[in-house]
Amino acid sequence: MSSHPMGTDLLQQDTIRDAVRETYGSVRPSDRRVAERFYSAAELDGLPDEAVRVALGVGNPVRHADLRAGETVLDLGSGGGIDCLIAARAVGPAGDVIGVDFLPEMIDRAGRAATQARIPNARFMVGEIEAPPLPDASVDVIISNGVINLTPRKVRVLAEACRILRPGGRLALVDLVLEHDLPPEIATHPAAWAGCLSGALSEIALYKGLRRAGFREVGIQPLHGFGIGECALYPLFSEGLLALLRSRVPQERHDRIAQSVFVRARKPHEGEDLPGRARG
Repeated sequence: MSSHPMGTDLLQQDTIRDAVRETYGSVRPSDRRVAERFYSAAELDGLPDEAVRVALGVGNPVRHADLRAGETVLDLGSGGGIDCLIAARAVGPAGDVIGVDFLPEMIDRAGRAATQARIPNARFMVGEIEAPPLPDASVDVIISNGVINLTPRKVRVLAEACRILRPGGRLALVDLVLEHDLPPEIATHPAAWAGCLSGALSEIALYKGLRRAGFREVGIQPLHGFGIGECALYPLFSEGLLALLRSRVPQERHDRIAQSVFVRARKPHEGEDLPGRARG
């Protein structure tokens, strides 16, 4: 079992931010394999090809988020915008979807995709997920896809998510969790941080972080194994890092270095007594 606790800095925070900024700022559309692994043909239909080919998440949070017509949705770390576009369709014209990303390049890319797809109820703004530029109690649902692992300040991100949600609002995110500690050479590799791997927590650390941030009714549902073959699909992982994974991770774990999970949680109403953990 991984002992990686919530908020641990395996690299200095500035080093992590620089690695993430450099990696995502320079990433170019590749192929559709990542998107086609997580999204159905119907979900991808009508989306701009660039938005599909720059999908870099580790799952499909919208599919599990139970979005309803007219809801306001925030996507933390919206990247190229694919989840925002799909969410905007789900909430309909009366709904509103806001994507926040700290890279202006990604905001521009996502905005173009929304325009091309003729989805006017998806909008994007530059901001940090540790301090999203939204008021208290202003959204119904927060989604995120493989982004919480990119920051060493995870409790701060989750606390901000709880602040922005309306009472009774829902958190619906997909990310990776670790079942075993990574070798030090990988845990401190900047590209492994940018690829959501080094920053991944154990399931129990993630659960504790959500509870500490104020969430209740927390559920963690396993989705997909994430091994070296999956890492190789992403332009974030260099050949050097893939070779390091093959040589440093025990052979029996090559097919399952991490596990993608869907995390659901609720912000309680004032005075509401919600139960704790709901597994799977």
